[in-house]
Amino acid sequence: MNLHQKVAEALNKQINNELHASYTYLAMAAYFEGQDLPGFASWFRGHSAEEGTHAMRIFDFIAKRGGRIELEGINKPQTDYASPVDVLEQSLAQEKTVTGQINALFELAHEVKEYSTQNMLNWFLAEQIEEEDLFSTILDKARAASDDRWNLLLLDKELAQRGEA
Repeated sequence: MNLHQKVAEALNKQINNELHASYTYLAMAAYFEGQDLPGFASWFRGHSAEEGTHAMRIFDFIAKRGGRIELEGINKPQTDYASPVDVLEQSLAQEKTVTGQINALFELAHEVKEYSTQNMLNWFLAEQIEEEDLFSTILDKARAASDDRWNLLLLDKELAQRGEA
């Protein structure tokens, strides 16, 4: 059974969205490398890799369902940020955008009765709840640290211990 054409197109767009998120998190990791905060950098590298894995999960699903995979170019991510808090605010906003994208995909799959797509997207719906909660928690800690280098270093150490995502 082949994928509904509208769903295939939307899923291909989501592959691009996930790859752009990956690229954005890699740029954020580079920012933190420049700030000498290797724990933050490692944490964002891990999230970059995770977004790439999400893209491949959709890629594989399209392939299994007989759909055509069409990759597009990825826009250059932002590379300059005002502060660590700015990066985390933008990363949380990115996660909220992805949540909206996944919700829209689910709505489309429901509308055209693509049940296997809905099933696949259930994993993403649960993942986005976890991601928004995690990014929100780290943002709260970074806001509490503010511009205090010592507190940022403590948070950096915590993120390093969490490993890459």
